[in-house]
Amino acid sequence: MRVDAVDERDSVWEDFRPVYRVYLFHGTGSDEPPWTTSTVDIRDADIIDAVGWAQSHVGDGDLYAVALVGADGEGRTGLTWLVGTDANSEPLTGTEEALHRRMRELRDRRIRLEER
Repeated sequence: MRVDAVDERDSVWEDFRPVYRVYLFHGTGSDEPPWTTSTVDIRDADIIDAVGWAQSHVGDGDLYAVALVGADGEGRTGLTWLVGTDANSEPLTGTEEALHRRMRELRDRRIRLEER
């Protein structure tokens, strides 16, 4: 993890209606792809709600990932990975490998989220 001090005034826009894409990866008893994937978009929620939903819907031995859905300047949909990544993708960088590893670590434990 890297932490950098910033000037909070450097942003020029805000989005108060994020869309989170949750991926549930159902395995075949192996840690290797292919995984069967179920995908949902969650609206009117924050990241804590989205992760909580994923944790409550993932099966034993399965994986989940959460991404922020966005669009580029031309209106094409894209993702910013917040927790994990696509379990069916081949990691091409150390960062991608770390995301895959983190998903496997989270499979066996849940992030404690306080009830609202």
